[in-house]
Amino acid sequence: MVDILVPQTLMAVPSNLVAVLSVSLVSILFMRKVALDRPAVGVFNGRDIVVLYIFIVSLPTLYLFLPQWALTGFLIVTFMAALSIGYKPVVPRAVLWPAIGLLIGFNIWVARTMLGTVPGWQLMLVMNSLLVLLAAVAVANLYVQGGMKLKHVAYFTLTLGLYDLAFLPFTVQLADAFIGKPLNPAMGMRISVLNVDIGLGDVLVYALFTLTMLKAYGPRAAKIGMVVIVVFGATIPPLSALLVAELVRGGGNVVAPAQFSFGLAAFATYLIYKRRFGPERTYAQFRRDPYGNVLPLKKRTDAAAADRPVSPAPTGQVPDEAPVGATGG
Repeated sequence: MVDILVPQTLMAVPSNLVAVLSVSLVSILFMRKVALDRPAVGVFNGRDIVVLYIFIVSLPTLYLFLPQWALTGFLIVTFMAALSIGYKPVVPRAVLWPAIGLLIGFNIWVARTMLGTVPGWQLMLVMNSLLVLLAAVAVANLYVQGGMKLKHVAYFTLTLGLYDLAFLPFTVQLADAFIGKPLNPAMGMRISVLNVDIGLGDVLVYALFTLTMLKAYGPRAAKIGMVVIVVFGATIPPLSALLVAELVRGGGNVVAPAQFSFGLAAFATYLIYKRRFGPERTYAQFRRDPYGNVLPLKKRTDAAAADRPVSPAPTGQVPDEAPVGATGG
């Protein structure tokens, strides 16, 4: 088993890094350049987080019980909705829908006709990764531009991490069910019989964390957020499989609860930034200064005190800050 784990881990870490960094960086670029039409449902709030959590937790159960044709149809609708909403502002409609149809259709065709070959596997994984990247960027921007806060993401990831750990056997079944299927919602790579990937839910959470850090506190905070993602979301989970046997399934592929370690780190990061930098910026405030960094509360307090004008001293009295002998007496 160890002989399988080591090369699997060596594959998983760089594969995860490419996935999370590409999603985070493209999401940042997208939010700075594109303003999406916000849905007329009000500002994102805690109730929306509950709905999103129920959706993410309950939806995968359908993957195990739906027949393949129904599952493929559901994924087609999901990807079409995400891509059309996200890229409608930047791609002409005459190009957008044919491009979406080509991406999805070509993916299904490759899975049906070329999967028995090495080029077929690699081509399908590239197509899956591209679809997941584009969908995660679009959905994350839709949520964050619609009002999702770092606070929402922090509590969401903490809860999701506990679920990820508790239902690890279910995650194993889910990973097995998608291997070799069209429109697999994951980014990854395959070498020989070894397959590594990271799911759409994971990269979506990482994109949300990066964008809310950027919106709330600026580019420096977004960089710190990406470091947290790289360490606790992309690197530690696969490496932990070398130490914890329960994270390895029978086929030899690594299945690790990535959101557990990341959820704890993301929540701690949120608490630190809230204490040091104060309230989060709104999306409107971010749009006014997308490249600006929020100063710590102490520096803002000191700057405000320095800018406060000094009241002139009454006639015949020495100001408190005047040096001894300044009045010539």
